[in-house]
Amino acid sequence: MFSWFGYFMNFEDRIKVIADAGFEEAMISWEDEFEPWALKKEEFPELVRKNGLEITNIHAPFIGYNDIWESSRMEIQPKLKVFKDYLKDCQAFEIPAMVMHTCDLDEFQPDLDKGRAFFSELADAAEKYSVDLAVENVSRQHLLSYLLEQIDAPRFGMCYDSSHDFLEEQNCGRILKKYKQRIKALHLSDNDFQADRHWIPGEGEIPLDEVMAEILTVPTITTISYEVLANEAWQEKEPRDFARAVLHSLAVIDGKPRQK
Repeated sequence: MFSWFGYFMNFEDRIKVIADAGFEEAMISWEDEFEPWALKKEEFPELVRKNGLEITNIHAPFIGYNDIWESSRMEIQPKLKVFKDYLKDCQAFEIPAMVMHTCDLDEFQPDLDKGRAFFSELADAAEKYSVDLAVENVSRQHLLSYLLEQIDAPRFGMCYDSSHDFLEEQNCGRILKKYKQRIKALHLSDNDFQADRHWIPGEGEIPLDEVMAEILTVPTITTISYEVLANEAWQEKEPRDFARAVLHSLAVIDGKPRQK
C-alpha cells in the first residue's frame, strides 16, 4: 500500500497504519517531507522496516516530466542525473524498483527521439544498479506504449495504474492486455470514470475483476499493490479501518485472497 493515502499524519504513523492493517509491504514517495513533520527521505527505509514492512518501490517526485520530451540533451542532463541518483538510492537502500511518470498533465509537443534517448539511458542505469524501472501509464498513454516498443531491456517496464487507465475511453484495459508481461509495479484503485479518484477497489465502476484476471496470468507479478486515497466519508473514520478495507477489497471483488 502506498504510504500517502489521504490522512494528514506523520510518515511513521502512516506506516504503522499500513502494518497494523496486515500489509506486508509499503510503497513510498522518494522526496523529503516538510512541516509540520519534517523528515528526510533517506530516513524512510529504516522507519518502514522497523515497523515490520518491506519496501515494494519508491515513486520519483513530480519534477517536470514534459522537459524529458522537449529539452535538448544538454538541458536535460541535470534532470537525467537526478533520476539516475534515485536509481542508485534504490540500490543503496535495497529497494527493488522505482516508479516514475512519462509526462505531466500540461499540453506539450513531445519529441519522441528525445524521450526515447532519456528513458533508454535511464534503462541502462537501472541495469547497472539492478533495479527495475517502472514507467506509469499516466495521460498520453501512447508515449508509454512507444517506450515499451522501443526499449527492450530486462529492467525496463510499466507501472500499471488502473485508475489512470479507465479515465479515457480509448484506453480502458488496452495497455494492460498488450503489455502485461512488462509490468514491474502496480497501482490498483477504483474510480467513477469521471476523475482520477483512487478509491478503494469496489467503490467505483472499474471492472477490476477483469483487470485482476489479466494481472494474475503473469507469473512474474508476485505483489499486489494499492495506490488509494480516502474520500471525505472515509476521512471521518479511523485510518486503520480504511487500510483494512483496502487490504480486503479485491477479495470482495473476485472471491480470492490477496496479499501485500
